Amino acid sequence: MSFKKNIYTAKEILIFSLPIIAGQIGQMLFGIGDMLVAARYSSLAVASIGVAAMTFAPFLMVGVGVLLCTGPLASQAKGRGEEDPTLLYNAYYLSFLLSLVLTVILFCAPLYIDFLKLTPEISPHVVDFLQITSFSLFPAFVYQATKDYLQANGYTIAPNVIILFFNIVNVLLNILFMFGYGSFEGYGIKGAAIATLLCRFMMAIVVFLYMKSVMKFEIKRNNQTIKTILRLGSPISFTILCEVLIFTVVTILVGGMSLVAGAAQSLVINITSLTFMVPLALGSAVSVLIGEQFGKKSISGIKRLSTGAMTLTLLLQIFFAIIYLTIPNQVMGLATKDQAVILYGATLLFWVGIFQIPDGLQVVLSGVMRGLNETKIPMLLGLVSYWVIGLPIGVYLAYTDKMEARGLWIGLAIGLTCMCILLIIFYQNRIKKLSHLTHN
Repeated sequence: MSFKKNIYTAKEILIFSLPIIAGQIGQMLFGIGDMLVAARYSSLAVASIGVAAMTFAPFLMVGVGVLLCTGPLASQAKGRGEEDPTLLYNAYYLSFLLSLVLTVILFCAPLYIDFLKLTPEISPHVVDFLQITSFSLFPAFVYQATKDYLQANGYTIAPNVIILFFNIVNVLLNILFMFGYGSFEGYGIKGAAIATLLCRFMMAIVVFLYMKSVMKFEIKRNNQTIKTILRLGSPISFTILCEVLIFTVVTILVGGMSLVAGAAQSLVINITSLTFMVPLALGSAVSVLIGEQFGKKSISGIKRLSTGAMTLTLLLQIFFAIIYLTIPNQVMGLATKDQAVILYGATLLFWVGIFQIPDGLQVVLSGVMRGLNETKIPMLLGLVSYWVIGLPIGVYLAYTDKMEARGLWIGLAIGLTCMCILLIIFYQNRIKKLSHLTHN
């Protein structure tokens, strides 16, 4: 494919992805909104909510990961000229079962919180946050499944506008429940968890009502559909869990170092997660586009969209890398006025800048693989890259070489780079096999 056609395809993907990018950023802005309000409350609130949010994230991503195949399955059916109005209901059914188990585990946080070795100041606040937000898992899963289903069928704007609107609601509720108003004194750190819980329920209800107004929806359980979602979604879930959990472990380890380190880590995670939403959204969008081409059995379409997506990702990630590498202090200054936290966080942002390109590419390539129903191999590659290579190196640098949080982030950079390289090799081999099968 010529350079001109490649850029045209990249532009085509960007236009399709813009509402999805806005929605993904909106999802991350929930955490940013929590942290910004918390930063005005106290450093203790920032550290507590940051650690709690990162502890909560793996539980959230278990369900979200399983449901991520909903979009590709819907788009593949669309590519074949078929329609399954029961797909979303079965995704809901599975969401309820998953959330039931995960909510119980989170609510029992007091039983295992001591194993995380958190500083005594933040431990009780982390428990409160986890217990309250545990009940928000089901509505969060419902929203995710509905959004992906709508996007696969061409409805990209409304579900993502909904989350942007509720960001405003979330900030207002955070201010109300944390600081209080008038005679209402507020709940402090618990208030952020209450705001998150209410917003997720409202979002799920609104997006469901919108879906009902534009799509066919049948309440009919199909065990085969549930098995298909589990077969394809479980490896996706585990892959995402490997990456999210590695960041959670790093955050917990840093949380045991010092209050400044914990606050800096929490802010860096939220800041970098915001830009991470861009390649994540591109991966979500390209999984749908690739899925449709896969349903049509169009190898040329798969190649064109994959190359265009990687080109677009490369350009965007270079831009983000430049920001993190050149103005880290200014970026940290947007989130806090604490100079100690700014200086500590700036040293971490350097390594964030280093891994922007491989991180972005591996996320988009994972989306390509989802569109091709390839989920097991990426799962194994993620396990090796993050846990066998990245984390051990990070822990060694952090504790043996006394590099603290910086050492952990160097390990993350190495793990993400390995994942990127392995996925590129796997993608090339998969395309060769598909081309050979089509040719024959």
